[in-house]
Amino acid sequence: MEIIFLGTSEAVPTEKKNHTAVLLRYENENILVDCGEGTQRQFRIAKINPCKLTRILITHWHGDHV
Repeated sequence: MEIIFLGTSEAVPTEKKNHTAVLLRYENENILVDCGEGTQRQFRIAKINPCKLTRILITHWHGDHV
């Protein structure tokens, strides 16, 4: 299993931290856990193709997680 932290900040992002987003890679699955603001940018920086996501898990409906 590979765990890639794309964002670890809380409700207010900073210049170096984005809202919560974690990518789990396990076998043939690419699971995105939460998708806070700025996740698209983090995909680009980490050279991750969002079209390869197989599942998206939203832990709860706060704006910094969706």
